[in-house]
Amino acid sequence: MIQLVLSSLPIDEVPGAVTLATFFEDMRPLKGPSGLIDWRTNGRLSDLILKGHISGSFSESLIMPSQGRLSTRDILVFGLGKLKDLDEKKFEDGWNQIVDKIVRLKAAEIILSFGDMAKDFMGWRALLRLFITSLALRRPDMQIVCCENQKWINEDKKRNMDFGPDVTVSYS
Repeated sequence: MIQLVLSSLPIDEVPGAVTLATFFEDMRPLKGPSGLIDWRTNGRLSDLILKGHISGSFSESLIMPSQGRLSTRDILVFGLGKLKDLDEKKFEDGWNQIVDKIVRLKAAEIILSFGDMAKDFMGWRALLRLFITSLALRRPDMQIVCCENQKWINEDKKRNMDFGPDVTVSYS
């Protein structure tokens, strides 16, 4: 069963195995959760971008150690391509590729945020459901900690949202 924890803690403060940092090819400087991760790692993501090692092109990925700068051991960096080219099909393809990487890492939990991708609560919920659906097929025993705006978490509580039959939701 997927354990979903909705947390208002900043993504860099949640303990676990892997933090997911997604970013767009055409969005500089890095913003949102990836910007925070970049700041906490003393600009390592920006440095990799400036040196041409990563660009954010779609499905580009890198696993790097957090070196104690986050509360997780590793950071999975994943490029989402150009913001204007992103649609539901591309998100689904991206989630499947991210899930493949998570399965290979054998991590018990993943820390993530969709705050820089979703425009509103319903968009956030749709992205989260899509990710959970992709993950549940391959890792039904996973814990997902989703770090989001307290307003969206409160809205989820108020609506008692369902994320699937094999998903238990808790709040921190």
